[in-house]
Amino acid sequence: MTWLKRSQAMVTDDPRNDIVRAHPEPGVVRWAAAGVAPLIAALAILGGLGSFTTIRQMAEPHFKGLAWIVPVGMDVGILILLAWDLLMEYLDLPWPVLRLVAWLYIAGTVLVNVSAAHGEFAGSLMYAAMPVLFITVIEGVRHLIRRWVGLASARRVERVPMARWVLAPASSLLLWRRMVLWHITEYQQGLELERQHLEAVSRLQQEYGRWSWRWQAPLAERLALNRPPASPTSHAPGNESAPEDRYDEEVLAIARQLHRQVEREGGSFSRDRLGQRLRELGFSMANYRLTELIALVREESSGRETS
Repeated sequence: MTWLKRSQAMVTDDPRNDIVRAHPEPGVVRWAAAGVAPLIAALAILGGLGSFTTIRQMAEPHFKGLAWIVPVGMDVGILILLAWDLLMEYLDLPWPVLRLVAWLYIAGTVLVNVSAAHGEFAGSLMYAAMPVLFITVIEGVRHLIRRWVGLASARRVERVPMARWVLAPASSLLLWRRMVLWHITEYQQGLELERQHLEAVSRLQQEYGRWSWRWQAPLAERLALNRPPASPTSHAPGNESAPEDRYDEEVLAIARQLHRQVEREGGSFSRDRLGQRLRELGFSMANYRLTELIALVREESSGRETS
């Protein structure tokens, strides 16, 4: 098992480190959204009112005083069907019929508006502009929501199975929360990280007490529980195994030496102290790997004492 990398190698070996992706400032995004949102709403209202008036006038000969229910039913039906389609897709239960029927409603709305021009080309364009404007806004909002919740990208977070929610609702909620906060897209990966989190908590409970670890454990170790562990870097088999094994032996030797020193001084063999010693010697290691290394050294020490 590889625990670490040289600090310099972490910076220079990955060519992706040379790529800097620019992100807009959050404040700029908020101001832009605040300025664009009212304009989008105004376009939707303008297009909806234009289409509503035309369809109501076309429906009056057939529905008399209830002509207003036709444009309301068509426009609201489009909104409901598209929203329902989004919900079904988010729940991994897509049903293409919903979107197909929504587009049939859209086609019917445009057709009714165009027929109000009685074949005049300019009038047909003007009548068609209103429902097309309304539908364009609705589709734009739908696309924004799909991107927002991850339906339009490969970074969508898998949902926790319903059976797990029923059998273990509390732990399922915590698992779902960490998957969302740490953006863990795969359910199995979320389970593995949850297992590592529980093991780290159990180690702190064993060392500092079942409840007292929450205030007696070092702050860095408690904060590390709320951060996702670093993903181990995979290498091709037989490529760099010998140098990495040598580094592992060096780190183990450093950890054993520090453990003996701490025992002589009567101090605490903590993750912070070990991490600081490794950084001073040019090594870098993830927090959960430091915890595993400390547990290994303590197990070796207790084994020698019992023998």
